[in-house]
Amino acid sequence: MSRFDDEDERPEELTTWLTAGLRRTEALSWRRWNFTLDETLKWRSAGVAEALLAAQWQAAGVAPNKVGDWVDAEIGPGEAIRWHEFGFDLAEARVHAKNGEAPDEVFQRRNLKRQYMPQAAAGATLPGIHQLLQAGVPHEVLRSYMEAQWYDKEAITWAKQDIQAGDARLWQGLGLTSSEAGELRKADRTPVDVIQEWWRAGIPFDEVAEWLGAGLTAEEAVAQRASGVTVEQAAALRALRRGGAV
Repeated sequence: MSRFDDEDERPEELTTWLTAGLRRTEALSWRRWNFTLDETLKWRSAGVAEALLAAQWQAAGVAPNKVGDWVDAEIGPGEAIRWHEFGFDLAEARVHAKNGEAPDEVFQRRNLKRQYMPQAAAGATLPGIHQLLQAGVPHEVLRSYMEAQWYDKEAITWAKQDIQAGDARLWQGLGLTSSEAGELRKADRTPVDVIQEWWRAGIPFDEVAEWLGAGLTAEEAVAQRASGVTVEQAAALRALRRGGAV
């Protein structure tokens, strides 16, 4: 909405703007965004030449004399508005933006931390919760570990693979490591899918992890067994793939 009903009906004020060095179109634009001449000159002195940009900076809670600090942090007015909406000041926004974090991600992590601090104070392992939060684990995955009350170092390795706590327990029961299960998750495989596939192939349950860890499908494992390859050989190949000693 315009500050004035009709700028053309008040030439004396428009003349003042023109005398200050603004072109008519510029003056009208700043006035439409409800800026006074004094405010306009401050924004222009700060390097903000367009009224729209000044309005965005203003919406982000940034004063003209602070614009340079945000620009130095490589944060533009649109992004500054988002940081402001989520309650972050420049010092916080600068650190998180430098780490490639978006304001909604940081806000979500902070809220999760606040949500589960009482739980930690009641006996949960605080360092474990902190590490889960710091690892950038997705909200839904993190929640599954909180609900399972599983916060140790092992939980962190599984959570970093974006594997839900319940699935992690199933993969563990199958004998897989977190990294092996992570590869399967990236291929959109679930523990139930894998168990069914290998059960139908007739591979003994105790051998499944070795063949899977060696990088074979159930069909490939059946063929290898038929050609005389033993589970011990599969285990050796698995160890090599994991970087362990054969």
